[in-house]
Amino acid sequence: MNKLSILIPVYNEDETIFKVLQIIDDLVLIDSIEKEVIIINDSSSDSSKSEIERYLNEMGSKFILVNHDINKGKGAAIQTGIKKATGDYIIIQDADLELNPSEINHLLQVVQNKTADIVYGSRFLNQDKKGGTFISNMANSFLTWLSNFVFRIKITDMETCYKLVPATEFKSLKLQEQRFGFEPEITAKLAKNKTLRWAEIPITYNARTDEEGKKIGWKDGLRAIWCILYYGLKKY
Repeated sequence: MNKLSILIPVYNEDETIFKVLQIIDDLVLIDSIEKEVIIINDSSSDSSKSEIERYLNEMGSKFILVNHDINKGKGAAIQTGIKKATGDYIIIQDADLELNPSEINHLLQVVQNKTADIVYGSRFLNQDKKGGTFISNMANSFLTWLSNFVFRIKITDMETCYKLVPATEFKSLKLQEQRFGFEPEITAKLAKNKTLRWAEIPITYNARTDEEGKKIGWKDGLRAIWCILYYGLKKY
């Protein structure tokens, strides 16, 4: 791998986005892998856009910023980022601080060791404390169980943000989901390619509450179930 594209979809994260960009900027990737950072501001209604621009101006960063004129959803923002990406691999980084960006290197190491083509960072693998509420953890467990059953794969965290995927695979998926349904859609479509080798590694998870800005809700859970069944059973 020569270059990694890091996609950062942003919607109303003005309290954390500056810090996230700082951490990503300071992140040194293993094996001298080049870093391409693409920020997609999904028409935030708070000061996220100005915070991003402040960081880019103050730090002289070469990060790429793309602004949506209207709010389209996280899935749509990621689709925009995928089209812009020029790296060999792509990974998604949320604009909050629930995950530790330094652990991206742990996922990269698996690919560099040539033991897998796709690497998921699992919030629930070998961890005594998962973070999040009991209900959210149960929902994640059910969605992962259902996706494993339908997709014929074996993972522990389908809904994870950290999915390290070859750019050629990401660009070939023809994604449709605009909101949080992109997680099961991506996983379902990747699972169709039986030549790909999968791996998971544990990652740190510091879950936010609804009051702190958590955006996913029960309607997204229902949509995820629909996506698992639709994309998993659909013939391509």
